Parts: sequence; structure tokens; C-alpha cells
Amino acid sequence: METQKQRYLTAKVATERFNLNPEFLSATQQTEVQLQVKQLGRLQQAILGAKEAAGVVLAPQQLDAAVAECAARFESAEAFAVSLAKQGLSEPGFRAALYDELLCEVILDKIAADVPPLSRKQAYEYYLTHQQQFCRGRLWYLKQILITINNDYAENQPDNARSRIRHVRELADSKDFAALALQYSECPSAMEQGLLGWCEESKLFPEIAAALPALQPGEVSAPIETELGFHLVLYTEMKPAKVASFHEAFPLLAQRHNERAKKYLQKQWLNTLMA
Repeated sequence: METQKQRYLTAKVATERFNLNPEFLSATQQTEVQLQVKQLGRLQQAILGAKEAAGVVLAPQQLDAAVAECAARFESAEAFAVSLAKQGLSEPGFRAALYDELLCEVILDKIAADVPPLSRKQAYEYYLTHQQQFCRGRLWYLKQILITINNDYAENQPDNARSRIRHVRELADSKDFAALALQYSECPSAMEQGLLGWCEESKLFPEIAAALPALQPGEVSAPIETELGFHLVLYTEMKPAKVASFHEAFPLLAQRHNERAKKYLQKQWLNTLMA
């Protein structure tokens, strides 16, 4: 495998598998990444050399768009260039490695181009026998303030945490909830002024789900204790529980069928190719 492609794949695998740049990998992680890079390199070589790849090309604008998408993750073009340099990649080397990766995807799409459509009869039978997949509970548009419990820190020991959340609840009678969340909440949502967005009832802490029906929209709850800590919540809108109709469910079923069938055909082809 040429050096530039190997460096590209190493950076890609390290980021996807461990969320780390290659230079920060442990010895064990490096071994795992190197093994996966070798496997990916062999797989790409086999795909690109297959008879089914004959005549398959990648439009220049597709490569340009993919490069631009990668560059957009950085603050500037200079920062993107610095990142490439740190991985030992030149811009032409990066583009060539990305081209091969994208071309493999195009070839795999060609292999799975003839997926038979899902019949409505099959879909309806599945819909009737798997109704639970098409149901959802009530949805609440929530904001919260959280004070966690953590015995390692004095201010987060249970009694102190309880006292702190009660103080914030008193402030909530006269101050803006979003501002209080930004100032006091220990939930990551504090950076979004406490906004959690639409939350399905079944995925909430049971203590919170039990408290919501007693609240009016825009009303701040009393402190609610969960295994995580103490919460103040408010909702501004609620959507009732719903069962999707077959008409609503069919596009999702067709999409799932298409994705699974494509993966199956591609896997069968790759198994034959690598045998």
C-alpha cells in the first residue's frame, strides 16, 4: 500500500474507532488500527481491481465536494492544511486516497443497484406483527437544570446538592429559566440554555416522567431527584402518544428493506471477491 493512502487510512481509522489522532494512540490501539488499515487496504485493492469496477468513474465534482466537506470541519483552509501535514499527508495524496475510498463506494452501490422493491403486502404483514415498533409515547419539549450528586465534591454531596437546587428553584420564580440553566446547570444542555428538545416519555427518568403531567406549560417543577441528581424541568409543548398508520410507516419500512438488501448483496459480493 502506498504511503499516502496508508497515512490517510490510519488517520481515518484512529478517528472513527478511538476518536483520536494517530499520535495519541496507545500501543494496543496502534496495533488494532494498523491491523484494520491493512484489511481496508486489501479490501480497497480488491474492489478497485474487480471486473465489476471496469468503467466506473467518480465525477471530479464529487471529489471536490468531499474534499470541501472535510475542509469545512476546520476553522480555516490553513488549519485544514496544518492537520494534513501533521498526518504526513500532502493535498494530492489526500485527494488520491479519498478518491479511491469514494470510488469503492460507487462500485459497491453498483453491485447493489438491483435491489428488488419491498412489496406492500410484505410490508403490511410486518407492520401488523410488529406494532410496537410503530408506537411512541408522549413527547415533551423540555428544558432542565441539573445539579448532580457526587460524593467526591463537597458542593455535590447529597445535602449540599439538594440545598443548591432548592435555591435555584426559588430564583426561578423571578428569573429567566434559560439564564439560570446557563449559570447553574451541570448538564451539557446548559450550553443550550437548558434545552433538551423533544423527549419521549419512555426515555426519561421515571421520576421526571411522573412529574410532567402535573405541570402546566412553562411551569417550573419542584426539585426532582433521580439517580443522577436533582432536576428542575419545564415543558412548553406536549404531543400525545401515537401509533403510526401503515401509510406513514411504509416509507420507513421500504428504506430499511433497501438498506438491508444492499448490505446483504454487497457482503455476498465481497465474500466472494476476497475468498
